[in-house]
Amino acid sequence: MNQPNPAPEQAGSPLESRYRRLLWAYPGDYQAERGDEIVGTYLDTVEPGRRWPSPHDAVDLLGAGIRERLRGYGALGLAAALPLAATAALSTLAAVAAFFLLQIEFEDPRFAGLDPVGPFQTLGAVIWLGWLLVGLTATVLPGAWTRTAAACGLLLTIVVPPVAALAGQPRPPMFVLIPAVALGLATLALPARPGWAARSLPPLTAGAVAAASVAFSAAENGGNMFTSYGSTPELLAMAGGLMFALVLLVGIGRALRADDAGLWTALLLATPAGLFGADQLSQGIWGSRGGGPGAAAYATTTGTILLVGTALLVAAIAGQAARHQTVRRQVLDKACPTCGHRSTATTGT
Repeated sequence: MNQPNPAPEQAGSPLESRYRRLLWAYPGDYQAERGDEIVGTYLDTVEPGRRWPSPHDAVDLLGAGIRERLRGYGALGLAAALPLAATAALSTLAAVAAFFLLQIEFEDPRFAGLDPVGPFQTLGAVIWLGWLLVGLTATVLPGAWTRTAAACGLLLTIVVPPVAALAGQPRPPMFVLIPAVALGLATLALPARPGWAARSLPPLTAGAVAAASVAFSAAENGGNMFTSYGSTPELLAMAGGLMFALVLLVGIGRALRADDAGLWTALLLATPAGLFGADQLSQGIWGSRGGGPGAAAYATTTGTILLVGTALLVAAIAGQAARHQTVRRQVLDKACPTCGHRSTATTGT
């Protein structure tokens, strides 16, 4: 079969080279077989004068390459799990944002010994307002707009701490921001065409938490036991555990229908769930919190959670790849008992 070559006016151009660099996401044999065809197709669609691949093309190429690698590992369930994990992550962020905004940021800063930042306790209010906006965008403008909003929300979460330091303004503690960043990274895989459930889940969770917060404040007769971020580690740990338990429950239900995407989703969100409880875990192991040894203990615990979570994911992919290759070899080596023919089909593709 003849494969299209890059457009003549773009052949050998910096744009072609930059598209080819994005092919690293594909397996080597796939690059060799179809690399020219893929690059040529993209070059045929770009407008004259462009020197860099568009963000949409870059994300599309990288995503397709990763899916092709997972296909080779027999782990397409992981690819299907990414948008599920993104939806669960955004829903959790929307719920956390609603809680922190209503229960902490609008609380009198004097309870936390802070100078106010406008009507809020800290600059963290900007982060939580941003994630609530992302949740709203997921409902009314799903797809590319929501993914762009999620990327902006993640950038905002990362940028606020150094900006707060430079401006001399208070910010949420790292045991709040680190799991928010982890969940924010997961939201980058939000589905392009979500169903009604995925579109409605973020605002529903945010609304439910907001209603519960208002009811809790009313029951306290205007008081509030959550006067600062320092009073929320236990609640954060419970929120992470609840998120993981719900995702795992859904995953088990889907596994009973021969769909492993839900279990992959639980594995992807295990690390963010663990990070929600990192502060409590570090206190339980090391016994102190705050500056000095407490900060070092939290950093050690957080690093351990990240390493363990990554190792579990890599081990699961490696195990699935080994199983896939074993099954594939058995299929290819099995000869027909009648004619002796050996199958040339590949499994899991």
